[in-house]
Parts: sequence; C-alpha cells; structure tokens
Amino acid sequence: MMMSQVDVFNLNALSTVIQDLYTAQRETGESCNEGIRKAEQMLQDTQGELQFSESLLAVAQAEEAAKLALQLKADARMAAAAAEEASAIASCNPLAIAAASAEVAAATAELAEATEEYMRAQEHRNRLEHRRDLAQNCVDLAQANLDMLRLRYQYGMAQVDRIVVCGCGRLQAAHDDLETYLSRISPQARQSIYDYRNWEPEEKRPVNPKEVHDRLNPDASMVDGILEYLYVTDLGFHESIDRLCIQMRDVENTAAVEAKIKKNVVGRLCEELVIQAFRPIGERIETQHVCYLDNGSFTKVDMILYGLKEPLILGRGENMGGRKNGSLAIEVKSGRGEYIYRQAAHMEVQAKGHKLCDVSCTVCTRDINDLSPEQKEEVKSRLKAAGSPILGMLPRKSELDAHCIQFVKEKAKSNDVP
Repeated sequence: MMMSQVDVFNLNALSTVIQDLYTAQRETGESCNEGIRKAEQMLQDTQGELQFSESLLAVAQAEEAAKLALQLKADARMAAAAAEEASAIASCNPLAIAAASAEVAAATAELAEATEEYMRAQEHRNRLEHRRDLAQNCVDLAQANLDMLRLRYQYGMAQVDRIVVCGCGRLQAAHDDLETYLSRISPQARQSIYDYRNWEPEEKRPVNPKEVHDRLNPDASMVDGILEYLYVTDLGFHESIDRLCIQMRDVENTAAVEAKIKKNVVGRLCEELVIQAFRPIGERIETQHVCYLDNGSFTKVDMILYGLKEPLILGRGENMGGRKNGSLAIEVKSGRGEYIYRQAAHMEVQAKGHKLCDVSCTVCTRDINDLSPEQKEEVKSRLKAAGSPILGMLPRKSELDAHCIQFVKEKAKSNDVP
C-alpha cells in the first residue's frame, strides 16, 4: 500500500493543531473584546443612571428649597399673627381680639401644612441622595470592573500570544523535522512505521498476548522513528539528547556518555514504546498519574489506558484480562535482571497506585528471564500478589541501549545539534 510522508506520523494532525492554536488565539481575543464591550456597556448604563439620579436630586433640592421658603413665610405670618393677637388682648377690644385670634388660627394651619410639606420634601431629597449615592457606587464598581478586566485580559492575551507563538513555532519545527526525517529513510522503513502506527484491534475479538508482545517489540525502523518523534516533540528529551551529543563529541568522554544514555534515555524510550503499543487499544491515555497512598505518601502510575476498545488478554491466569470499556494501569521497568530483582519491593509499592483501574500489569524488559528460576518466580509471585503481574515483553535492555547510543551518535554527527 502506498502512503505519503504526511500519513506516517500523521503530520496533518500537527498542521491542524497549529491552525487550532491560531483559532483559539483569535477566539480568545474575541471573547476578551466581548467581555470588555459588556463591561463598557455596564459602565455606560450606570453612568446614565447616575446622571438621571442627579437630575432627580436637583429637582428635589429645588422643591425642598421652595417648600422651605413657604415654611419660613408661614412662620413669619405666624409670628406676626401672634404679635397682633397679643396687642389685641392688651387693648381689651373684643373685635380686635376676635380678628387677631382668627388670623392666628389661619397662620397656624398654614404653618402646619407648610412644615409638613417641607418635611416630605426633605425626606424625598434624602431618598434621592441615597439613590444618587448608590448610583455612584455602581459607577465606581463598573469602572473598577472594567479596569480590572482590561488589565487581566491584556495580561492574559499577552500570555496566550506568547504560548501560541512558542507552541506554533515548536509544532512547525516538529512538522518540518519529521518531514525531513521521513524523506531520509527508506520506503520500507516508512511503510513499517505507517503499519505500526495505524494498527487497530480487530472488532469483537479480544486483543491477545501475542498481539501485545508484537506491539511491544516493533522493528528497528519503528524504534528509530519513536526516538526521532520524541526528539522533535518532547522539549525535555530534545534538550537532553543535545547535551549528550555535545558531550559525545569528546572521544575521551564516550564511555561516560554511553552510561548516561543507558540510564536515562532508554527508560524514556521504554515508556514511549509502551504508550505507542497500547494507544490503539484504548480511547484515552494518561501518563504519570499521581496516586496518594493510605500512609500519606504517593506514587506515580506510568500509564493508564481508559476505555478499552475490545477485551484485553495479557496472559494466563486470574486477573490477566480486562473487559471492554475497562481501564488498564501499567508500570514500566527497563533494566538487567538483577536490577529488576532489586526493584521488586518498589514495584509492589507502585502497584498500590493501580488499584483505581480494572486491571493492571508491570511491563519490563526480557532481562527478567536472566534471573535464576527462584528469583524470577519470587518477583512474579510478589507482583501478582500486589495485583500487578509482571510481563517480560519489552526488548532486552542491551538492544535498547544499542538503539539509543546509535541514535545519539548519529545526532552528534549531524548538523542538527549546535
């Protein structure tokens, strides 16, 4: 079957992610602008309410002043009437007394009415002052909200822009590097990588142990492809390889660098081999899941596979299979036989983090087979009892060492590394 270079590593997906990032950047900017527009509208609405409240207050203040003037006028009339009444009483003139008393009564009624109207006007003004104060508070809050949104959106968009520029740059570089890598390898190697990455479990049939073994043991082309894929997509791995390449150029330092490769690079390769092997078998993968234990400590699960597409059989015996739609926890160990044996107690602790899944296992290199029958049986029994049976299905540590050392040496010779 013929395939384009793009199909092998699904480079179109990288291009799509780049476009998605730009789309997310644009949509985020539009959302920010819409949020600011709404905040500005809210400020305008509160300012309009403040202006209306101030106009009502001005009318009420004028009305209060008018009512106060009427009260003062009535008060002056009352004072004059009282004085007139006192004078009439002093004159002992009945007619004058009657007229003065009538005036006092009228002035009293007028003053009472004027005072009541003034008090109502004063209360009305007080209420409108309170309304004005509330409206002013609303304006202040709306202004503070707008200022805060502008500041946060400005900072947020700057962060988004930085992430998009950096992310798209890295994705484009990864796309170009993978495209260059694919152009250098043979058509047979490209076909091998394509077949491996596009494998899917057969519908309505359990995934059997042989298929799992084959997935964990791809040919050299796929192993090299995984290393290259990690190099261009994993910044930490890329930087680590570049450092090793620089050190590798010192001939006297070769043995020490190879030791670092065996210790650090091979472990990362094994983890990615397991991820790539099991990826098509489930719907979603989570790596380095943190699980807190009963004693307050925690452990990290190398990989959890959610949503098994078909039932999974890992081997013979109890707890060696997973149901469809179930979950699988995996711990990965790479090392020679004696290392795997020494790690048995640690692997038992790590297995405690697998209990959240339906089934679990520990996948290690085939070096476990170099242990004595008693040691091998001890490791298998301990991990089976811990709920995470060990499977020696990965290639031998020496094979993986050789792949990684050769990969670093070729990178050191190329112009790709500064």
